[in-house]
Amino acid sequence: MQERAEDTTARTNHEMRELLRCKRCNLPYMSARSTSGLRLTYCSLFCELSDLGFSMDALEHMERAEPGEKDDTPREPVAIDT
Repeated sequence: MQERAEDTTARTNHEMRELLRCKRCNLPYMSARSTSGLRLTYCSLFCELSDLGFSMDALEHMERAEPGEKDDTPREPVAIDT
């Protein structure tokens, strides 16, 4: 029974040494549980979005617009009823 307790303590200590610190919030986190695309930098997708302004997953799925596709015609301002 004592061997099992020592094994659990050793595993817990090992996991504690592997905690990383989030670049944005500076909280310790486990990279395996991070929801961020940059798991070794941010603890969550929220921290990644807040720090970069976009997520790496969204950047990977973006498609480049063709040079002639952009609509450069000026638009009229729209009045807002109050």
